[in-house]
Amino acid sequence: MTKKYIELILNEKIEHLGKDGDKIRVSMGYARNYLLPENKASRITSVTLKQIKASQEKHFLLKQEEQIKALELKAILETIYKFTIKKVFNKTGQIFGSVSEKDICKSILDNTGKNIHKNQVILPIIKNIGNYLFKVNLCEDIIAHLEVQVLPEK
Repeated sequence: MTKKYIELILNEKIEHLGKDGDKIRVSMGYARNYLLPENKASRITSVTLKQIKASQEKHFLLKQEEQIKALELKAILETIYKFTIKKVFNKTGQIFGSVSEKDICKSILDNTGKNIHKNQVILPIIKNIGNYLFKVNLCEDIIAHLEVQVLPEK
């Protein structure tokens, strides 16, 4: 028995298949039982192809604009480079708790006026006073490499 396939266009990102607007080839059963009823994919027609092309052009322009903003923010962050956070610590120099992504975001907001989401910050575990390197993922391929200085709070 041969497997029958159908070509569809994705309406949203699906991890193992592709992203919104991708043309995919899947088995008839998968399309009929999951993708089409859940509106995760559409049948290919001339109308949907035109809509997808227009959507991809719009998405491309938005992505370019986002990358320009990310490069500007990266330049601002890398001119400052070192951000300072003050924490309460014990006699051995260990912090009560740790430095979190929220602390980094607050320090960046205080210094630059730019808001960064905590999920964009890639931070090592910081439980002692000192200087640590961290990254801020601003866009898909734009990453700012920065430093945080943890000082004792008086």
